[in-house]
Amino acid sequence: MSNNSVYVGKVIAVNKQRAKVKIEQRPGEQRPKMLDCWNACEAKRGTRVIVGKQSLDEKRAKMIEYGIPVLTTLAGLAFGKAIAHFFAADSWIVILSSVIVWLGLGLYYARNFKKSVKTKVEQWTITGYFSDGEIYDAKGKKVEV
Repeated sequence: MSNNSVYVGKVIAVNKQRAKVKIEQRPGEQRPKMLDCWNACEAKRGTRVIVGKQSLDEKRAKMIEYGIPVLTTLAGLAFGKAIAHFFAADSWIVILSSVIVWLGLGLYYARNFKKSVKTKVEQWTITGYFSDGEIYDAKGKKVEV
């Protein structure tokens, strides 16, 4: 890629929402060899990806950080209400238990998001998958487009 801040590389390690990407080198070009990136596309190990610099404004990051627990709490409320009639216990106990579990999952995810995403600065981010134009089906056969 011609832009200095956009590279193609291969994911060599994934840890939660972070990924280490080995950048493909070209002769005569000065490029970083390895980048620690926010894995926005949830790319798996061995995938060829496009890496670029992106920033997230602070207001949007805060909305996501506080919105995740709120939405998971609402999901827990709806889930608890939907399954409450399957249990012999009072329905409010099942609903409250479901809300607590879902809220815990939301807080865990929000904490990981806060650690992974930096605001006010540009950070390396996996922005998409890279292909040489060749597409293969699930059996490994080349698909003509």
